Amino acid sequence: MNVTEFAAVIDEVVLVIRLGSIGTFTRQVAQAIASVVNIEVQVFDEELRLIAGTGIYGSKLNQVFDASTASSHVISNCQPLVIEQARRHSVCLKCVYRQNCVDLAEICFPIMLEDRCVGVIALIALSEEQRETLLSSKDNLFQYLEKMSRLLAYTLMATELNQRITQLTRTQETILDSIQEGLIALDSQGRIVAVNRSASVLLGEIREDLLQRKLGEIIQTAEEILHCIDDQQAVEMEFFTVPALKSRHFIGTITPLRDSYKEERAVICFRDIKTIPKMVQNYLRKEQRITMDDILGQSRTLREIKKRALQVARGDSSILITGESGTGKEMFARAIHYASSRASGPLISINCGAIPEGLLESELFGYEEGAFTGAKKGGKPGQIELANNGTLFLDEIGDLPLHLQVKLLRVLDEKQLVHLGGTKKISVNARIIAATNKDLEAMIVSREFREDLFYRLNVIPLEIAPLRSRPEDIDVYVRHFVDRYNRLLNKRVKPPAPEVMKLLKTYSWPGNVRELENVIEYLINIVGDDLPIPASALPERLLKKSSENNIANIKETEKQLIMEALQRCTTDGQSIDSVSKLLGISRATLYRKIRHYNLRQ
Repeated sequence: MNVTEFAAVIDEVVLVIRLGSIGTFTRQVAQAIASVVNIEVQVFDEELRLIAGTGIYGSKLNQVFDASTASSHVISNCQPLVIEQARRHSVCLKCVYRQNCVDLAEICFPIMLEDRCVGVIALIALSEEQRETLLSSKDNLFQYLEKMSRLLAYTLMATELNQRITQLTRTQETILDSIQEGLIALDSQGRIVAVNRSASVLLGEIREDLLQRKLGEIIQTAEEILHCIDDQQAVEMEFFTVPALKSRHFIGTITPLRDSYKEERAVICFRDIKTIPKMVQNYLRKEQRITMDDILGQSRTLREIKKRALQVARGDSSILITGESGTGKEMFARAIHYASSRASGPLISINCGAIPEGLLESELFGYEEGAFTGAKKGGKPGQIELANNGTLFLDEIGDLPLHLQVKLLRVLDEKQLVHLGGTKKISVNARIIAATNKDLEAMIVSREFREDLFYRLNVIPLEIAPLRSRPEDIDVYVRHFVDRYNRLLNKRVKPPAPEVMKLLKTYSWPGNVRELENVIEYLINIVGDDLPIPASALPERLLKKSSENNIANIKETEKQLIMEALQRCTTDGQSIDSVSKLLGISRATLYRKIRHYNLRQ
């Protein structure tokens, strides 16, 4: 439960209790008032609903009266009202019930809860005798009604507080039960007075069976824990359950409390110690949350790739992301994970080409204690196991050795693995996203990659286009990287001029977005503040390649023109002279270019 959800729950606890919630008590008060003063009584809530009524008004309970009545006037003004001549009073002149009203006189008194009028007590005289009693004793009746209105207000307040406490208690229980850690509350005698759902699961006991038991009946080191409570010091420690509870091993924090009666109490927050290594691994490997919106680019090609990636993210099939180095394959893998139903699970990334072959097997599949020389005591879970209920991203999958390809294939087929040096099968439920910049199909032909593993990984292919095929994205990336490195390096370099952007777009970018980012970082370092990036600051290799690309483009265009001219004239049965005239060059030049481009006449 996040902060927003918690706030929403608390808002629900801010209740508005109406007189109807104490309707039975209100009717008893009305009957008591009527029997004392011998005058009929009505009690309305703030919505003008009749909550209590005596005599002829008893048959109109729960009826909502019109806003033109005297009671509505009292609720609006929060002031008492005396009507000595019913139907003639200025308030009565506007009342919709005036023509059929049988009241002769009345006193209306507001029921105030702090500064809010929550209802009205009305004394109604239906006979001349009642009218004379009401008017002759109005001062005493005012005092009496004030006491009765306070009684109703206090009862309403107590009901509201009780409901708030009940609601808060339920909210507290919901919050505590949503916590993954076990929670145990102890009284001053070391008895368990409260446990959450996680605690009962971790201890393997029914929650009700744990209540009121001494801590020593559950925990072996209870005396040490109680000693910490006496010292009024929060302490973290390991502890075991008693043998009857299978001696479970936990680590937890004991936090002493002292209530308003100065009684020493405590709360124990604990978890299974086996989960700690996994928590540390997940924390150390926690990736920044990436969405498809974080992948920059405005080209149609990239938009289509992002749209498809978002569609396949909803499933659970294996994905193979292909593309040149630096195109952002890992960003797509992370965005797919966080757009999937596994987003709350771990995202484990491993680069198959960055880990020595001798260590890769133990890193992927884990190992048992004593599996090999130097193996850690207690063994170690593998990356596939740590990705359980999440996503495993295998980068550079083309560098995975053949013998490990076999093991990975078995895990994908059986959803189980065995630690190196172990025999126990461990169930795993991880979605596989693999990535490579190699041609795996060519590697299959050369027997460097298993065909069966390729088809198991390539259930959903996703190819990331190189930057040179989407030059319109270069503008977006340049602006982004200029802003980013200006902030990081505390610079104020302006974006490149249009002619420089043209040079950047003619470069082929073999390193793709990663190379472009490195170039912009270099430029921000060397260009002065408040100046646009000049062409002279561009790396030499980029200028040289851009020039070569321009020349190559010109030559390719020239070749295409000659080919088209030759094709057209040959089809029409015309001579080489016609071709040279069409192109505007001499016969000698045409023959030289035909030989240069190795074209057939």
